[in-house]
Parts: sequence; structure tokens; C-alpha cells
Amino acid sequence: MKTALIYDDTAPQGRDSWVEAEYETPRTIQALLEALEEHCDKAVPIALGPRLIEKIKKEKPDLAFNIAEGRRGPTRESIVPIILEYLNIPYTGSDGITLGISLNKALTKRIAAQVGIRTPSFQVFQSGAEVTQHLGELEFPVLLKPNFGGSGVGIAPESVVYDADRLSILVSEYVARYNQSCLVEDYINGTDVTVGLLGNLSVEVLPPGKTVIYEGKRKVICPFPISRSLREQLTDWSLKIYGLLGAVDFSRLDYIVDKEDRAHFLEINPLPGLSPYYGIMPVLAATAGYTFSDLIGAIMEKALMRNQTPGMKI
Repeated sequence: MKTALIYDDTAPQGRDSWVEAEYETPRTIQALLEALEEHCDKAVPIALGPRLIEKIKKEKPDLAFNIAEGRRGPTRESIVPIILEYLNIPYTGSDGITLGISLNKALTKRIAAQVGIRTPSFQVFQSGAEVTQHLGELEFPVLLKPNFGGSGVGIAPESVVYDADRLSILVSEYVARYNQSCLVEDYINGTDVTVGLLGNLSVEVLPPGKTVIYEGKRKVICPFPISRSLREQLTDWSLKIYGLLGAVDFSRLDYIVDKEDRAHFLEINPLPGLSPYYGIMPVLAATAGYTFSDLIGAIMEKALMRNQTPGMKI
């Protein structure tokens, strides 16, 4: 079996404001190729670019392992799955519809709220001028982030805003910098908790984790100790959102837990980073007993089984 690793080629333009630091490093690409080759006859790298279709047709892979974030726009993550479906190539991870919905933070929060999942109240602004029109709907402090940004893109200490004037200025700056609308949600002073899911018909909920910055470096604490009732709630909510959005194979969901031990849903990432050096998902999986190679093999297996089962979503 031949597997194609579809990844982002950042050269020569470098980083793009839509995705900022989401691209994987060459070191990670090599680690993924080595892990893939432990579960197939041959793994080939194919960079997302103008010749993507040509390269895929030339290689004729039996499976595509997709980690491509795309270049720009709110549907950037959907590009590779759509191309692979057009070429009738089975691939890992969720389809273009799920990725497109999930990348829209506001839309995903609305879907979660409709089924009773708690999420911070929010507004979406296209310009700083809109802030003054909705002051009555805001309760400061608030948290500002790009609506279509990846998990941590655009979130910094200055993203917590305490007054309308400052918010209007920052919204204008964010719209210009990231070329997209801004999500402004109630700021909750609490603990960030992340949950990983692996599977389809039978979905495994990985141990919860927490990301901290220690001596300038990101570290994932897993398992992160939470109450039994909270863990049960996060499990129920995560499985519900995973199913509602049609996510497959694997995903990571982020929550904030307030001082009263109440969880608030933030977002789902159906295309989480898989770097063995800095990715969060591999740490969650390791706590559940998966080596990095095991995790990559499991994702491949889930995708192959899903594509071979009549009636299952491809």
C-alpha cells in the first residue's frame, strides 16, 4: 500500500496571516513519513500547491494522510479533502464540510449552544466601528480572537480587553492583520482543558490535558486532574459535538473550566497538529498508551475501515 502525506509547503512565501504558525516543520514532516512507512509499503510526501492534482495522479496513492491547513480563506482546510474526493482517493480525517464549519468558531459555538452545550457568549465584528453599535450586548472583560484562526492564532495577553475604546482599536487591527472577522466572547478566568477523540463507530476519548507555558516553551500536562463529574461532562459534550459536525477518525476539543468547575466549550479542531515534538494530540494519545507510530497507524486504520464500510461517511 502506498500512502501520500499531503502537507503545506510554505516556501517561498513563508507564513501567511490566515494560518500564521500552523505549518509543520520539515522535522515533523520527516517524522510523519517515517511513522507512515511503519504501516504501509511506501510513504511519499506531496506538498499542497498548484501542481497538487498532477502529483497525486502521478503517485496514485492508496491512501492520503492529510495534514494540510491550506493557504488562506475561511475554507482553506477544505481544499485538500475536496480534491481527494474528486480524485477518488481515500484520506484520513474529516471532509471539507466538517473542516469548513469547524474553522468558523462562531458557527461551531452556535451549533453547540443549540444542543445545550455551554459556551461563552459572543459577538462577531467585521470592523472596529461595529463595536459601539453593540456595547449593550458586551460584558467586559472580553476575549478577542480571529474567527477563522487556528486554535491559538491571534490569542495573546493583549487579547483580553477591558473597555470599549480599546476593543474598537484592537478589532480594527485584527481585521487588518488577519483579513477576517473577529470573535469577541466573554472572558472566563479559568483553566484550559483539551480532550482528544480517536475513532468512528467506536470513539475512544483520550485522557484530558492542559497546555501550559513553562520557561518559554509549551508543555502539555496529561492526564490533567479534573473531577469525575467534569470528566463525564466533557466526554459527553465532546462525543456529541464530534457526531453533530460529522468529524471522523480523530479530533481535539478545547474547553475552559471556570472557578466553579463549570466547563465552557471553545472549539473543535478536526485537523489537530500531530507533531511528535510539539503537538498536543500525540501527548494525549501517549497517556492512553499509544506510541507516536501507534497513533499514526490507528488514524490510518480508522480511515481505511471507514472507506471500506458501506454507508459510512467518507
